[in-house]
Amino acid sequence: MKICVVGGRLQGVEAVYLAKKAGYEVVLIDKDPNVPAALLADEFYALDVLKDNSISKILSLTDAILPATENKRTLSFLERLSSQIGVPYMQDNSAFWISSDKIKSMEFFKFLNIPYPKPWPNSDFPLIVKPANKSGSTGIHRVENREQLEEALKELSSIDENVVVQEFINGPALSLEVIALDGNPLPIQITQLEFDEIYGCKRVFAPDLVNDNVKESLFKISKKIARGLKLRGLMDVQAIVDSNDVPLIIEINARLPSQTPTVVYHSSGINMVSLLVEMFISNKMPHIVVEPKNSVIYQHIKVDDNSITIMGEHIMSEARNLRIEKNFFGVDEAITNLGANKSEGVATLIVKASSLQEAKMKLMQALEKLMAEYNLTKFLDSSPRGV
Repeated sequence: MKICVVGGRLQGVEAVYLAKKAGYEVVLIDKDPNVPAALLADEFYALDVLKDNSISKILSLTDAILPATENKRTLSFLERLSSQIGVPYMQDNSAFWISSDKIKSMEFFKFLNIPYPKPWPNSDFPLIVKPANKSGSTGIHRVENREQLEEALKELSSIDENVVVQEFINGPALSLEVIALDGNPLPIQITQLEFDEIYGCKRVFAPDLVNDNVKESLFKISKKIARGLKLRGLMDVQAIVDSNDVPLIIEINARLPSQTPTVVYHSSGINMVSLLVEMFISNKMPHIVVEPKNSVIYQHIKVDDNSITIMGEHIMSEARNLRIEKNFFGVDEAITNLGANKSEGVATLIVKASSLQEAKMKLMQALEKLMAEYNLTKFLDSSPRGV
């Protein structure tokens, strides 16, 4: 099986990583020759899919196309081309157009009566302010008063003409992937998220620590969203749990997300890329049993200036020369560019154990070994601003 992944940044790293775990041969395409996933694939082509005439030939020699980009022109082109050459395109663009715009998503939630954080001005401070058409932690601000709100809106006006302002909820952050065939949804496994100072996701773990009622509510809500979208593909649903144990939906992404699928893979053994391949090639819903076998912690670190700093996924988005290394200073696996002769770099550390407590101990021991190896004196682990 030969899979073509288009896009080599955070989503691309996720897609290539899981495709290789599934035993597939992987072709990666990105116009930037230095994208993080460049060295992880079997073949890499640095070309612009919208301009290079060789793209049809490259894609026609593969069995499926997995987009790992949010560029809408590229996604539309790939969907049309895949139809012409008869190679499955493994994403639901119609659902993605809604999920990629937070304002459209909120209108969709309102229409379906999906719970989500109250929008300003129907909510009190503190508030979360974020651009409507950006993903990840780009442009996210927490504001405590009107003056800070005005400053944030002014700053974000240069990033996105549309801005979302909602109440800030200080509760557990959850993620749940749902795969669906023509709106028939199958939720996979909930993971829990933790964030750095600028609200970048720095750590993901599983199993989650919320009660069964919260889990059941999130499963029901996610199925309702998938049916409403008539989803054909994969969707990520992110939620914050309020003080009444209600999961409020803060974002949906109708695409392969980054980070959480790898955690699910190491916890339950379920590979979302192979699920997509099975569904799009056979046109049948895959059969899975979600049963966590391991507790998993997945964490990003940056090494420089005599320190290790736990930071959000943004530090991986510009990393070069990434490789996958097993038993990296005691963690089960790492995606990293740190090496014997390199005292600066980044790593995603993946730890498996029989319990989260054991995984935490294993991770801390690995960090201590890293600090000793590189003669580091400082360890920093920031939390979101204002919390």
